[in-house]
Amino acid sequence: MKSVVIVRSNPVSPDPRVEKEADCLNEAGYDVKILAWDRANSYKVKYDICDLPSGKVKIFRFGIPASYGAGMKNLFPFIMFQVRLFAWLCSNRKEYEIIHACDFDTAFTSRICAKLLSKKLVFDIFDYLSTNPTNIFEKLIRRLENNIINKADGVIICTEHRKEQIRGTNPKRLAIIHNSPEKLAGDSNIENEKTLDEQNVYKVTYVGILQDYRLLIEMGEVIANMKNVELHIGGFGKYENHFEQLTKKHKNIKYYGKLSYEETIELAKNSDIITAIYDPTIGNHYYAAPNKFYEALMLGKPLIMARNTGMSDLVEKNDIGVLIDYTKESFEKSLKELINRENEWMNMGVKMKEIYKEQFSWEEMKKRLRSFYEEISI
Repeated sequence: MKSVVIVRSNPVSPDPRVEKEADCLNEAGYDVKILAWDRANSYKVKYDICDLPSGKVKIFRFGIPASYGAGMKNLFPFIMFQVRLFAWLCSNRKEYEIIHACDFDTAFTSRICAKLLSKKLVFDIFDYLSTNPTNIFEKLIRRLENNIINKADGVIICTEHRKEQIRGTNPKRLAIIHNSPEKLAGDSNIENEKTLDEQNVYKVTYVGILQDYRLLIEMGEVIANMKNVELHIGGFGKYENHFEQLTKKHKNIKYYGKLSYEETIELAKNSDIITAIYDPTIGNHYYAAPNKFYEALMLGKPLIMARNTGMSDLVEKNDIGVLIDYTKESFEKSLKELINRENEWMNMGVKMKEIYKEQFSWEEMKKRLRSFYEEISI
């Protein structure tokens, strides 16, 4: 049995992509472990179990307090995470044969350990850190990141479009694994009843990291003043307290906190419109492959996205939602326009489900991942 350790710089609680990949490999017969960073608590390392459809997977978390989106304030916690990651990979070197490193913030140390310990390395690029470097430090990071791409035994990217983003590198093996949802969830504990009685209410949903560059504050301000629209928002990060307070002030704003993958899908299934809005001036957002985009496709829910961000061209080409400028005013105008097109939503939904099935189904992604790992494991 081949063994793999997947490394991620968040608590994987949840992390849909990590959990789906771990489930796929576990189902294929690999002995899978996960290393994760718990930024909310302080401890050396804790062992836990991640319950996946294919069975249980061991997860080890390092408790190092830090904030999301805090920049240089996180430098010391980040270094501590690297130290503990290096120590674990060295002291448990007999427990794995392949290191599956997610993003540069785990891949740099993983690359060192892979070389020292003669392990194979998979570099899974959720977000390519080095888009459009503007200073010496960023250019150095790009050089290091590209070196990992070239030296890894295999590289995973999440869209065909990202081949352009890593242009100039020469990966030994390259797989494209889209962020597609695995399946419709069953029942959950989410109570998603309409809160504005006796009115025709439209439910707008966002679940993800609550941080800057996603138009979240503006979205809340717009919907708080709309009598026939509710905002259902879940996740964790910088703006947790903001949405907790907004929920108390406005009965058409509902904040759920951190949600499991199953709860996320259930909430999206009960919504009318899904948002996947990112600031297009951020280089990585141009190549983004948001989970919310794929979830909307699978569920047949119309989308609101910003122009010139990842997958927005597909929304425009197939007329399955609206594209906005990255402004509060544009969001408000486009939301109203999409609501006025309610009679078109059913046709949009049929088209979206067809696109998901033909181009992005998780069953197809699982085949790609297994084939990729078969090549790595030779």
